[in-house]
Amino acid sequence: MGSPRPLARVATIMVFCAALTAPGPGALPEDGSLPDSLGGQAQAYAASASGEQDRPWTDRSLSPEDRADLLLRAMTRDEKARMLHGALGSPVPTTGYIAPIRRLGVPGVTMTDGPAGVRNGQKATELPAPIAQSASFDTDVAEEYGRTVAREARARGQAQVFGPGTNIQRVPVNGRNFEYYSEDPYLSGTIAGADTTGIQSQGVIATVKHYAANNQETDRMTVSADIDERTLHEIYGKPFELAVRQGRPGSVMCSYNRVNSVYACSNAHTLLTMLRSRFGFDGYVVSDYPSTHGTSDLAAGLNVELPLGVHVSALTVRAAQLRRAVTQEDIDQRVREVLTVMFRFGLFERDATATSPIDEAAGNAAAQRVAEKGSVLLKNDGAALPLTDSADRIAVIGSAAADSAQGGGSSKVDPLSEDTALDAIRKRAGSSAHVTYHDGRDVRAAVKAAKSADVALVFAHDTEEEGSDRAGLSLPGSQDELISKVAAANSRTAVVLQTGGPVLMPWLPRVKSVLETWYPGARGGAATARLLWGDVDPSGKLPQTFPAREDEVPAHTRKQYPGVNGTAHYSEGVDVGYRWYDQTGTEPLFPFGHGLSYSDFAYSDLRLEEDSGGPGDPVTLSFTVTNTGKRAGSEAPQVYVGKPDTDAHSPPRELGGYGKVSLDPGESKHVRLSVAPRQLSYWDADSDGFRVRQGEYGISVGSSSRKLPLSSVYRVTE
Repeated sequence: MGSPRPLARVATIMVFCAALTAPGPGALPEDGSLPDSLGGQAQAYAASASGEQDRPWTDRSLSPEDRADLLLRAMTRDEKARMLHGALGSPVPTTGYIAPIRRLGVPGVTMTDGPAGVRNGQKATELPAPIAQSASFDTDVAEEYGRTVAREARARGQAQVFGPGTNIQRVPVNGRNFEYYSEDPYLSGTIAGADTTGIQSQGVIATVKHYAANNQETDRMTVSADIDERTLHEIYGKPFELAVRQGRPGSVMCSYNRVNSVYACSNAHTLLTMLRSRFGFDGYVVSDYPSTHGTSDLAAGLNVELPLGVHVSALTVRAAQLRRAVTQEDIDQRVREVLTVMFRFGLFERDATATSPIDEAAGNAAAQRVAEKGSVLLKNDGAALPLTDSADRIAVIGSAAADSAQGGGSSKVDPLSEDTALDAIRKRAGSSAHVTYHDGRDVRAAVKAAKSADVALVFAHDTEEEGSDRAGLSLPGSQDELISKVAAANSRTAVVLQTGGPVLMPWLPRVKSVLETWYPGARGGAATARLLWGDVDPSGKLPQTFPAREDEVPAHTRKQYPGVNGTAHYSEGVDVGYRWYDQTGTEPLFPFGHGLSYSDFAYSDLRLEEDSGGPGDPVTLSFTVTNTGKRAGSEAPQVYVGKPDTDAHSPPRELGGYGKVSLDPGESKHVRLSVAPRQLSYWDADSDGFRVRQGEYGISVGSSSRKLPLSSVYRVTE
């Protein structure tokens, strides 16, 4: 969703949008009648719940689809139009709102931002940046994340959450990469599906966004993503398809940008052909704020214009019908899709605007667990970490240690509470330790403190926010210089990164350890201290490649990014992220899937249950992971597939499956994973569908995309 800032396309719309966060009756509707929200959502709910005989759609024994059809027949044309755009007058603070229709007992729909926690103008738990979910390589973590967001959304009277963000991290400088999951479509889609499942388990509608190919903030309102059909389906459509099939989200948000010259909210190919027909989506599509371009967007597959009805209203819908830009069938279908979701989520049977206190302790505990499981130990020479009690003198350096970093824009949460790493380190080190702190502005003082310390902990951060991309991959300000000088003064220097994505590390050879904690959330300080001392084992893996150089990235020409003459050419095709590094033989700083532990793990005994099968068969495999170290730890084994390079080019390897296993020292576990046929397939433009080729498929297993000790061959036959 767009952050609250002026937008040139609709000069006044954000002035109106600001009022959405304030409770109260708001402005009169376009027909001049009193707003249905006056007197409250509860009145509409109570009327619906009364089970009056003239309202057959209140019969709960009927399916949501049948109930929607019955209600649709009772609606006037203007009432149908009112279901297709946002309005003012929510009885609780919201980011978006569909007004109720009291005559028919139709409740309103309250909506809030929510990819990193509830953001509706009130306080909520500040969860770690969403990228921490995918870095965990653990769908259980993503489900817990979603449940936490949804519980707090319900407590704030919200029926719908705008999240999860599911776009591909195509360029590492994208200002919203912290909100998204991965450069890999399979990891992105499975984590999004789990997050969606968690959200909707609490009776809250999830909104998978921003569909489609919304992969940069530069020129995001107008840029056209020029993508061939194969790449569109295999890379940029697949995460949404997986989220739809695994999580069955009630809603999807279409994006600002254009896809092959057509705006995403006006694009029948992506909204109807792909999303509904091919992916099986059966919910409703809402627009980003604002990304609607005409009433005809309804015919292209848009359901609800947000935040207000500029292009979609009773008057514009009637005018569009006269011009034959939309039909009554289009209108009825779009309303039917909205109503079906509302019935499916029980909004007619409860007052979704009812509020209750947020369980702050539960939210903070969940935030800490996610931060601990999603942090990635990138380097640890000489087992410099974890810290021990012998570290009596600890120099903590860098302003990030005394702050709680967040990404900016519509995912920025107003936290109920937050801690800092500095406070948590002081507490964990104990009263006998001497902990000093310098924010880094006085480099000489910081270096002096580092020199006299047993260990130096340097905290560094980047700045990512909606609305703009990063200028480059270097840490902002003079942080690189600070780290280099501290490392020169103390040979036991560890760097703790709080970033939303990759950064360059010119100082890497001179530091002992690097721990990536992303934006670690409300209890990021406690999580960081526990990780530094080994109270919990770092088990995260990189969901995005960290480049070694600024120009060593897949989209490295201006034509590719940010584009020329309004078009970004996705000429790298399917070679996105680690696929490009493997294809070109480029050495990254840290590869996709990389992440260390305080223990060590060995892989052995790879077996395929079947060494061949048909194009519709999954590949089921098993192997053993052994903890060969002296500490308990967790490992995320990864399965990669190498497809036959016939008929169409395929990258050397693609992620086909992953898991998470916890092991005590010396313990071994038998791991069984399955690679779905879709992960063996490619998009065949000639047949307009996914196809699994005959031939040999390489199956590799290991701890990262570049560390794969086990391999076998699987053959696909007719």
